[in-house]
Amino acid sequence: LRQLPHLGRIMEGAACAKDILCIYPTLTYPCHTTIATGCYPDRHGICNNERFQPCAEGRADWYWFRRDIRVPTLIDYAKANGLSTATVTWPVMGASGADYNIGEIWAPEEKDDPAPWFQQADSPAAAEIFEANKHMLCWMKTPQMDEFAAQCAVDIIRKHQPDLMLLHLSYVDHQRHKLGVHSPELVRAFDFVDQQIGRVLDALDETGGVENTNIVLLGDHGQLYCDEMFHLNALFHRLGWLQTAEDGSLADYQVYAANCSLSAHIYLRPEVDREMVYCVLLEQQKKYPKYLERIFTKEEAAQMHLTGDFDFVIEAGDRVCFGRALDGEQLITSVNDIKEYKPSVSTHGHLPWKGDKPPFIVAGPNAVSGRIIHGGRLIDHAPTILRLLGLEPIGMDGHPVDALVRP
Repeated sequence: LRQLPHLGRIMEGAACAKDILCIYPTLTYPCHTTIATGCYPDRHGICNNERFQPCAEGRADWYWFRRDIRVPTLIDYAKANGLSTATVTWPVMGASGADYNIGEIWAPEEKDDPAPWFQQADSPAAAEIFEANKHMLCWMKTPQMDEFAAQCAVDIIRKHQPDLMLLHLSYVDHQRHKLGVHSPELVRAFDFVDQQIGRVLDALDETGGVENTNIVLLGDHGQLYCDEMFHLNALFHRLGWLQTAEDGSLADYQVYAANCSLSAHIYLRPEVDREMVYCVLLEQQKKYPKYLERIFTKEEAAQMHLTGDFDFVIEAGDRVCFGRALDGEQLITSVNDIKEYKPSVSTHGHLPWKGDKPPFIVAGPNAVSGRIIHGGRLIDHAPTILRLLGLEPIGMDGHPVDALVRP
């Protein structure tokens, strides 16, 4: 980052915590909700990107709206203390309560008009900014979504100068899915993000100066390479645990795997014998040890601060991700054979201690210039951001990282 012109500007004199321990599963929406709340998924309630809608036609809805979060967010704390707020394409922040909010949301199909969907998620005070920039959108695709987000952030800063803004850019993550974790081609993705940050810094310079602004740069998770895809629901189909319709869609299930890429949540109908399913899963693990690394009961998952209506969690093996096939004909495929968003060259959703871990970087007048510490926790981000705002966190799982913030 230090070699890039705009991110490098932020890094001058910044404080940094390296190798942040994330939460389980390491998916974008659970992680971003932890960043925004300082709480683990067992408290904030977001355990997956997608809602559990196994028999839904087409794509399942994502957790777009703040109403699904069970605890206060940074926006709530800031507003309670009289600060103005903004959220721009931040996950699970549709109708966030921020004064100026542009949601992260998309229509069911690429051809659909995005406006009705954003109208559900955006704040009225941001409607004009959305209208001015919606032409930049291309459904859920990046880099267009990030260009849209950066321009909305710029407009909000210039017009309203909020005290707190949360901005989510996802192009690097998407390119890592496509290219791999450490591909040389990622240089272009970082250059692109640097350009978007440069636009934001220009707006800050116009309205009071970057040197007077506390800026936090962070990542939500790492990624791991994967070569093969194991289709849990195809296995369950073979076992007679789910049924498909004539068109191949899901008709009904007794046991179903909700995909988290490198892990999966296993849901049972109430009448199904849980102990029987557990025994069969353990037998399948012995049969497919390369693909099924761990099987956690819901009680074991809860010890990792992951709870939900599921009964088991399965962690995929090394360089393996979980796919979505239902038909049972082929349990194992190459990731190159199916072009999906999550199952790709590299992906996430894994246990938090695996693989590369993101940094947490604090810059500005309240940062301890040049301080570098090793290790940290994703749950500590929100209380540290509140400390930067001069506020004290209450009831969060995490604690402020005092080593990074001036007293």
